[in-house]
Amino acid sequence: MKDLPEIPQEEYPRRLERLRRLMRDAGMQATLLGTGNNLAYFSGYPSPARSVARPFFVLLPMTGDPVLFSHSGHRAEAARFSWIGDVREYTELSRVPNGLICDAIREHGLFGKTIGMELGFEQAMDISWLEFQRFHDALGDTRLVDASAALWRLRMVKSAHEVACIRKACEITSAAYGLCFSEARAGMQEREVFRTAYNHLQSESMGDVFLAITSGEGNYDLVTKPPESRPLRKSDFVWLDAGCTVSGYWSDFSRAGVVGSPSPEQQRAQEAIHQITTEAVHMVRPGVAASALAKFCYRRLSELDFPITSSISALAARVGHGVGLNMTEPPHISEQDHTALEPGMVITLEPGVATTYGTFHVEENVLVTEDGFEILSNSPRELRSIAQG
Repeated sequence: MKDLPEIPQEEYPRRLERLRRLMRDAGMQATLLGTGNNLAYFSGYPSPARSVARPFFVLLPMTGDPVLFSHSGHRAEAARFSWIGDVREYTELSRVPNGLICDAIREHGLFGKTIGMELGFEQAMDISWLEFQRFHDALGDTRLVDASAALWRLRMVKSAHEVACIRKACEITSAAYGLCFSEARAGMQEREVFRTAYNHLQSESMGDVFLAITSGEGNYDLVTKPPESRPLRKSDFVWLDAGCTVSGYWSDFSRAGVVGSPSPEQQRAQEAIHQITTEAVHMVRPGVAASALAKFCYRRLSELDFPITSSISALAARVGHGVGLNMTEPPHISEQDHTALEPGMVITLEPGVATTYGTFHVEENVLVTEDGFEILSNSPRELRSIAQG
């Protein structure tokens, strides 16, 4: 396995400087983050797992050096992987280290000032409400505000290094599909097919993996079910949705095959959904609103002239989403999200429907470029032929 791309250490201070500009515009004097992808994004500590017993925190002040707070059980790793030099440890379990954090806030002259936290849109902290209240009370008249707008503003637009990680994750996912469909056979259990793809994703990416599979009549509407022991049979439509992480950054797209040869109905539906997806991809360019892409896809789906059992896109309330440190993150490609696309954004486009004879959903991962788009999910879109024996 070749070396996987990584985010270089020098990128993290630049992220902090961009955050500082947004904090200044929002009237914040610092941002305090808990365990999760935001902390990884700014600290360089790779994908810290949420733990209510030993939460991480990082203080990102407007001026001065940032401070990373780690339980003693993780301090050595925090010091090894983060670019932040000031790592402070605590030993209590299941409690916010109020004294330690308040000392740092006081040192930076932030008491009585405004500090942003992960309080709003698609944000979460791995501490209980009562622990948050205890921390809030310890801060006195320091004002805590939502920093989600600034955090997503930065994370939605990827650097060249971030895009390289996503591109590699897409390459690994494409290879997993090729291996999976070539090794699948009639008579294999669905969970065996699942395991073939899963093992490749995990071994090649050395990171987190997402995989869903559905196959066989009566199952095509069930796009998030677990793999089952049912054997593949002739004419079964086999649909997979997969992704993996490289240095924390996700891929996420789907492909499908048929045991034997596709029927005319399966072939026609696959081509129709691929055509809609392709048309939407060709609309991608800077300045286009996410909602415009969604409206286009929903209109085109409404024009399909074959019977569907469910609209995957309607049930999901979107036809795509952003991709990054979260497998699904803003912007939502929905009629309610009017975010304008910018160069560096990576989105999925995934209009899809289910029928009695298959799950038709040909998801693509798309980079917004300066003058258009680049498709990162370069895996064949036609239905693969799965051996009958």
